[in-house]
Amino acid sequence: MVGTGSGAGASGPLQPVPLHASFLARLPVDGASVSVVTVAGSHSTVSSSDALATRLEQLQFDLGEGPHYRALESRKPVLVADVRSADHSAWPMFGQAVVQTEARAVFSFPLRIGAVTVGVVDLHRLSPGDLSDLDLAHAAALAGAIAGKAAAYAAADADGEGRDELVAGTRRQVHQATGMMAVQLDTSVTDAFARLRGHAYAAGRSVDEVARDVVAGVLDFTDDPTDSETA
Repeated sequence: MVGTGSGAGASGPLQPVPLHASFLARLPVDGASVSVVTVAGSHSTVSSSDALATRLEQLQFDLGEGPHYRALESRKPVLVADVRSADHSAWPMFGQAVVQTEARAVFSFPLRIGAVTVGVVDLHRLSPGDLSDLDLAHAAALAGAIAGKAAAYAAADADGEGRDELVAGTRRQVHQATGMMAVQLDTSVTDAFARLRGHAYAAGRSVDEVARDVVAGVLDFTDDPTDSETA
């Protein structure tokens, strides 16, 4: 059964919710992460089973491509039964990165509330192989069952307190850094985030790491639009 917190009541502290647990219990997969996306496009990871699940979600967030994003766009499951032999032309950068991990199969299912897609559950296996028709039906049902909880949890736990260290959290610093960069560059938030992601990729770092530098004032885009770092 999917966890719903500490059980301390509405006034008690909100605890991390293992929304991924039901997928591990019901499906032949080795890891899972659950992420939500707001109307404004902000991404938050609200549940993750292990470091590899977190890494796979982080890679896709940093690169802006992969089965995760295809599931968001198409509102349909995206299945990669063997990452080493699959055609990665739809996500070439993620394709190059995922084969370097321990994951051998990845599956992404959209989290939908009515006609609205609120997030994605990303699953992985350590050995290649398809999910059966019954597995696919179970995964779709489980995704539908947790969609509302995932969206509500992200909204209620926006400050990220009490979250497991493996989970990227609501990425408040990414949102804050994007806003700061929009001011520094006198541009839109969309363009500022694209610049943040591009800088992270060029530097070989995660978007989260670069965002922390922007918020801390280590990285400032005001004077040098080609990116200057100040200690």
